[in-house]
Amino acid sequence: MKKAWIFVMTLLLVFVTWVPSTYANSGQSNAVNGIVNNPNMKARILWYDLSANLFALDTREKVEEIVEKTANANIETIILDVKNPSGFVAYDSDIAPHVGTSVNPRYQGYDPEYDLMATVIDVAKDYDLEVHASINVFSEGSTVYREGPAFDNPDWQTTLYQPVRFLELASGETRQLTAINAQRGDNQLVLYSPDAYEVSPANRWGVEVQVTDGVVTEISDRANTGAPALAVPENGYVLSGHGIEAQWLRDNLSVGTELTADNMETRLIKAEEGTSPSTFVNPINQDVQQYELSLLEEIITNYDVDGVVLDRARYNNIFADFSEESRVAFEAWLGESVPNFPEDIYTFEFDGNDALTVPGTYYKEWIEWRASNIQDFFAQAENLVHSLDNDVLFSTYVGAWYQDYYNEGVNWASRHYEPDYDWASDSYHTTGYAELLDFIMVGTYFEDVTKEDGILNRDNPDYSVEGSAEIAMEVVNNATFVYGSLYLLQYQNDPERFREAIRMDLELTHGIMLFDLVYLEMYDWWHIVEEELAQPKRTPHQIPGLLKQLRKDR
Repeated sequence: MKKAWIFVMTLLLVFVTWVPSTYANSGQSNAVNGIVNNPNMKARILWYDLSANLFALDTREKVEEIVEKTANANIETIILDVKNPSGFVAYDSDIAPHVGTSVNPRYQGYDPEYDLMATVIDVAKDYDLEVHASINVFSEGSTVYREGPAFDNPDWQTTLYQPVRFLELASGETRQLTAINAQRGDNQLVLYSPDAYEVSPANRWGVEVQVTDGVVTEISDRANTGAPALAVPENGYVLSGHGIEAQWLRDNLSVGTELTADNMETRLIKAEEGTSPSTFVNPINQDVQQYELSLLEEIITNYDVDGVVLDRARYNNIFADFSEESRVAFEAWLGESVPNFPEDIYTFEFDGNDALTVPGTYYKEWIEWRASNIQDFFAQAENLVHSLDNDVLFSTYVGAWYQDYYNEGVNWASRHYEPDYDWASDSYHTTGYAELLDFIMVGTYFEDVTKEDGILNRDNPDYSVEGSAEIAMEVVNNATFVYGSLYLLQYQNDPERFREAIRMDLELTHGIMLFDLVYLEMYDWWHIVEEELAQPKRTPHQIPGLLKQLRKDR
């Protein structure tokens, strides 16, 4: 909410009082660094995920109840997800499809005329809460239901270069496997091998096929019979299919059918053929970029938001994008042709059921180029947002596992932080985008809270709330505010560890973001948040004087 001038002056006075004068007067680096040690300046943010809370917020009365709970829990900022990974929105848009028009069964009955964003903003004003609109950026479709802008514009879809393992029948017909020894999701076909499981771990809502010595020996339609899981034979495997894959198993296999499952090859496929439930688009496609920017402009122009958040503003994984468009752009950036594309980027080496990437001649350059593409988009988005309204804050959410996040083509660090990893080129640090942000929410999404527990349980201190928060502060390097974020599902049935995680993020970073509202409701943990955030604080990004200093130093 836009603060009255007298309140702005009060905040500035409070800021100067709370932060030592050396921090208040010595520029960005010292100012930001000083806040982390100041217990009176901590952001308190709650994320409202669109899909998870769709019918918990579908009337004004429900919104009023939730926003009141949010305020009573001493939260000051709401992140309202208004565009889901399928590309559907929950506001009055002239550009994107409304979630109420989706064919997804989970969304049936949602009013296509309902404007969730307008409702939340209006109610939040009564409690003086900020509302930041979050959009999923380069995730634009549902692979499962084959809908969304990525399917309306198939040329937008990213091209994946990845290893594929597939079944082959005696007739020569093939069927791609979704995964090996992984959790089976909607409309997926997974193989379970004896080196990993004695019995299929999949739930009953599918069809299972036992294969011994290359021949189907048993079929169980567990979705219809409720039968127990099939045993995984020592000299075979179990196939488990859900949805369309379950139907394929019913239609094509019977006891005695011969098939093989050891066929592997690499393929270039469109995103809709991949295994991800979300269909991503190519971040360098100019039409894609203009579409995403137009949504930001629409939101800022038509709604009194306090900020916008970019979520999934990235490549979907290391396998994207290997389209001809990307090859041409990469060669132009590189200044030379790549004679063997994509093998000169990397190849695959199969180790049992695992496919490992083997870096090629241009691997590091490819990693840097992808990160520079995301940085370029963030620069465009930041310029647009602040040109439309300089008071609207610009932020993003990322995972805290920086050492692995290059897989998504993102360098969320400061451009002055030089990572020492074998995948990083000497100039990789120039792709950092933290300086473009008013704040960054970093998902310290680990069940282990302390580094000690990370070592004990994962043999790695970085895989803990404490360790990942420290890495985030190091790599952002005082370029902007860092808000540690927690995934509440990871603390189910352990409220005391949830408290410990809150305290850890508040101690080590500039504030906290809780993901997500649905779990506060499900676990009835509102009282925990209220108790842990009981003392009055000032949110760093609400201090106008400091924000001006940050922008001045960019």
